[in-house]
Amino acid sequence: MTLTRKNYQYMEMCQKLSQTFSTCAKRQYFATLVDMHGHIVGVGYNGGPSGFAHCKDGGCPRHIENSPSGSNYDNCIAVHAEANALLHCDYSAHPVDLYVNGPPCFSCAKLIANSSVERVYFVSDESYSDWDKVEKFMNQAGIQLVEVV
Repeated sequence: MTLTRKNYQYMEMCQKLSQTFSTCAKRQYFATLVDMHGHIVGVGYNGGPSGFAHCKDGGCPRHIENSPSGSNYDNCIAVHAEANALLHCDYSAHPVDLYVNGPPCFSCAKLIANSSVERVYFVSDESYSDWDKVEKFMNQAGIQLVEVV
């Protein structure tokens, strides 16, 4: 798939906004949902749920335990960027593309597979230990994965 200037602009936006909004102490993610016309219909970033201490402020067991990137996220209190984007989007606009400045975890992959998203544009991470599992699942769900370098 040939990437357009617009694809890169969405990814650049995710990268920049993740540094501004994310409250995760390990990785800063930002996700953007786009409809078939290229309009942004939802955004989200990773961080603790309302009322919880931010991960950056010591609220994250995953950070305290120094869990490896991409490993099981059961000890992560954050709501991930992809999940927040899906939770807070205008779903009636039928989002078809999701942009995120890192690979989705398996839990987010399940949410994506159960949505109207058809393509996920992401930045890969060589240290992401469960990527093979996530990739296989997304392929089975018919979600096109587009790595953006």
